[in-house]
Amino acid sequence: MYLQHWGLDRSPFATIAFGHGASADGREPYPTRPLAEATARADYLVSQQRRVGVLVGGRGWGKTTALAAIVAEQRRAAVQTVLLDAVGLTARELLFRVAEGLDASPDSADCQMRLWRRVEDALAENRWQGLATLLAVDDAEELGPDSQQQLVRLARLEADPAARWTILLATGAESLERLNPSLLHLIDLRIDLPRWSANDTVGYVQTALVDAGRYEPIFTERALEQLHELTRGVPRHVARLADFALLAGAGAQATRIDAATVEQAFAETKWAPPSGMSLAS
Repeated sequence: MYLQHWGLDRSPFATIAFGHGASADGREPYPTRPLAEATARADYLVSQQRRVGVLVGGRGWGKTTALAAIVAEQRRAAVQTVLLDAVGLTARELLFRVAEGLDASPDSADCQMRLWRRVEDALAENRWQGLATLLAVDDAEELGPDSQQQLVRLARLEADPAARWTILLATGAESLERLNPSLLHLIDLRIDLPRWSANDTVGYVQTALVDAGRYEPIFTERALEQLHELTRGVPRHVARLADFALLAGAGAQATRIDAATVEQAFAETKWAPPSGMSLAS
């Protein structure tokens, strides 16, 4: 009923609403200014052969999406990339996944020493071929002390000036203090990911609807303004509230989504921003 009512081919906001960095059909993320700046800064980090960078943003601000976009851009530039989700990774699993991503053919029976040798050999081969290598780690703060120590050692593997081995960590600003002090000391560049501007929010909603097969406007101008104000420009909440507003509008057999419908959907989701955040923040 939801899709049929609005003449949509698919749910336009599901990907970001549920926190995924890329859609199942490989669609590119909406090109906001924050995303473009993050991608450009990451490119500087890799191209200038910096050792460690950190991508910082709040929950739902698009770190996973930005990290996936950065990795995709670097792959297009012929950089060998490894993208890891740190949640639940032990120190050995971290090494195994890195070796696997570097096409080093790790074996399930490999001990950590053997895994280290595989990683070292793969990086040495890339250095010999003049290839840059990027390790991107999402939710880096979720790594335990042993795993973070492994990251420190990984960051120091390629001390040769000719090496092109870069590690990019994604984490929240409030979680930086949970990172290993030695790892923090190695950071060459911090990339801050801000919330969306009103133009980003409006552009995202309208583009997502067109991509889903709806060419006529659904949200009124005031509804889009209200959507941005209520979500504070947090990408995940923008997508979630826009999705619920479409559901509420379909249930009411509305022909347009107005500000009142957005407010109703906001109230029904029972979502509240983190404590300490105000509309003006």
